[in-house]
Amino acid sequence: MSFGTHNEEREYDELVNWDARLTREGPFFRRLFEERGVRSVADVGAGSARHSIMYRSWGLDVTAIDPSPQMLELARENAARLGSDVRIVEGGFGEVARIAGPSVDAITCTGNALPHVRSIEGLREALGDFATALVPGGVLVLHYLNHERLLKKRIRTMSPVFRETPSGDKFFIRLLDYTPTGDGILFDFVTLVRDSSVRETPHTIESWPKTLEADPGGGWSVRSRRSLHFAIPGGLIIAELERAGFGDIRLLGDHEGRPLDADADESLIVVARLAGS
Repeated sequence: MSFGTHNEEREYDELVNWDARLTREGPFFRRLFEERGVRSVADVGAGSARHSIMYRSWGLDVTAIDPSPQMLELARENAARLGSDVRIVEGGFGEVARIAGPSVDAITCTGNALPHVRSIEGLREALGDFATALVPGGVLVLHYLNHERLLKKRIRTMSPVFRETPSGDKFFIRLLDYTPTGDGILFDFVTLVRDSSVRETPHTIESWPKTLEADPGGGWSVRSRRSLHFAIPGGLIIAELERAGFGDIRLLGDHEGRPLDADADESLIVVARLAGS
């Protein structure tokens, strides 16, 4: 998932607790790849490439693909910092077969990237491209928010996330709205930032009025961006995967492999196999 400006894209790595996330998700992907004999992976919408770097550390041939030059810059920085030689390439939906196919064993598309297709036509193009890039019997893993739950309950906000960073104390807030036709979910991503100087300045009862007089805003600033996602509930993704030639489709509610509870689970994990062997 990409943010709109260079600073906001860097904040994606601050929003996600990557150590905890990869510890939780890594065994799922490694077990799946080993069961399916996966040797090559295309990570589509790879963002800052943390999943791609993890896959590469297992000795797999990995291509990280993302449309954002700024996010790719962050991906390359992460790869250099972690000592990875993962392949990082600019590209988007509809370009995977050209970049990584047509003989890749697995494709992953995580981090709410897929709903950026914006329409049923875009979804069909993306899934058709995935099918072209994969070997017969290849595995596809999708991971995005559980849209069926959001649409049914008309959920308006998600739990805020707090991070203490070198550049300041940050709250990440998400506010949701819905299109009248029910096929789109509008996300307002808001970041509230308190400058690190406030945290680092010694505070005393005597200095408190002076602090407010010097900075009436208390050191706070706000950044926001807005993104419209195409709604892809479970029934729709199953139908479109079958249309694109996929079978053995499973909808999961977590990375332990538990079946999806469409009314309760926050996220949806889809595992499918391309027809053939």
